[in-house]
Amino acid sequence: MTLQQQKPLIRTLMLLILLLIIIFIFIEQYLIGSILSSVLLILIIYYLTIRKTVETTLCLIVNDGQVLMMLRNKKKNDVHLHKYNGLGGKVEKGESMHDCVKREVFEEAGIILTKYQYIGKAIFKNFANSIGKEIMYCFIGYEYENNIGDCNEGELQWIPKEKVLELPLWEGDKYFLMDIIEARPFTIYLHYNGDKVVDYKIKRRITK
Repeated sequence: MTLQQQKPLIRTLMLLILLLIIIFIFIEQYLIGSILSSVLLILIIYYLTIRKTVETTLCLIVNDGQVLMMLRNKKKNDVHLHKYNGLGGKVEKGESMHDCVKREVFEEAGIILTKYQYIGKAIFKNFANSIGKEIMYCFIGYEYENNIGDCNEGELQWIPKEKVLELPLWEGDKYFLMDIIEARPFTIYLHYNGDKVVDYKIKRRITK
């Protein structure tokens, strides 16, 4: 479940606990009221934290040894301008990561994913001087319907997979893009300062 899906549940739970606190305080059950107040405070802190967390998706379409990449060169204020990236974007309110990746792939390339796989996630701190945290859910796409169309964000190109890391990329992308392309499950933590990675840690899961 994405954070976008968790938020309505947390709001409902907070309202229920607040109601219980009012009831218990009214009947002078101080101890229980204090416990519930503490729980509510923890939930509030958690909710404020996830509000500062941006969730995104990334999908690399791999076909016959080539990877569909986008040269971001059509929007002047694009933070990714003149860099290559896969397909993807922000998770919308109430949206699952699977719904998001399919929507973004369709919006950016005009294709409908019919076979794809979740590989892992990249967790960014201070990416592109942003405040807060970004969680990016990473997918590999194998099969799709429709022909690849034009994108208003950049130029779509098929790149031989052995050439991907030679492209102009964000520094941190070089640490995990091949894991997506080779379908190696992972979780990576990346701490940025400007456009430079100052620290990172990657955990790869062994698959049978």
